[in-house]
Parts: sequence; C-alpha cells; structure tokens
Amino acid sequence: MLRDKSLPMVYAGMVFLLSACATVANGGEGDAQQVSGAAKFADDPRLGERVDRMCFTSTIDGFSQPDEDTVVLRASASRHYLVETASCFNLDRALSIGIDSRTSCAGRGDRLIVSDSIFPARTRTATSVDSCLINAIYEWDDDADEETEEAAEE
Repeated sequence: MLRDKSLPMVYAGMVFLLSACATVANGGEGDAQQVSGAAKFADDPRLGERVDRMCFTSTIDGFSQPDEDTVVLRASASRHYLVETASCFNLDRALSIGIDSRTSCAGRGDRLIVSDSIFPARTRTATSVDSCLINAIYEWDDDADEETEEAAEE
C-alpha cells in the first residue's frame, strides 16, 4: 500500500530533476534575453500598427504561425491580426483556437482558448485546453512581404 502511494511521488521527483537539468543544459537564465511577442517581428514589413481591438470575432476562420506567445488570426481574406499573448502552453501546438470575449470585439484582457486537439471536448488530458490572456493586437499584412520582394527586384 505504501509502495502504491510513493511511486507517483518518485516519478514526479524524477520529472522535476530532469526538467531542471534540461533548463541548465539549454542555457538557464540566458534565455531570458530572448526577444518575445511582437518584438520578434520588429523588422518584418507584415507587422502593422497596434490596435485596441479586433471586432467581429465570430468571423475569425483561421490562424497561422503560432509560437509560444504570438499567433496570426484571419478575420477575413483581407484582415489579419497578430495577437500577442502571455506565455501560452499549447499555442505553438494549437490545432484549434477560439476567442473568449464579453463583446463581439476582442481586446487586451480577453482570452484565446487554445487546444492541441481538433475536438477538445472529447479529450480528457489536462494539457489539451489552455486559456491565454491577450496582451496586444497588431494589424498584419500577409501581402507586405511579397510587395517588399517585388520592390527589391525592380
């Protein structure tokens, strides 16, 4: 009986120690100097101005380029937004994304509901659904990169 209760604690301790070793092996505190959020795209011509909110969130029909703290949401064929979140566990593995806002417009303080499953209600894992706080929203122009390349060729 004692063995049944202590075995999970031993496994948890091993996971903790291995994750601590991985952090040190990957550079430890030096990783804190990495650029995060929209600052990663500072020199990217696709990054537009910061906006207070994106409206008609029910029309969002796709997303692309997810990483640990940013994702591009597609509101229509011509309207895209780069959304910066607080560190979001599942964002870089997202298969489905939803928006939780009190109105039809989402802004800072609202949340992205992120899942690493296409059908999150059918999974029972603790990590399948994550709620990510929206920190900032920026306009995003997918065509700006192509326009910059065309201008450089001329």
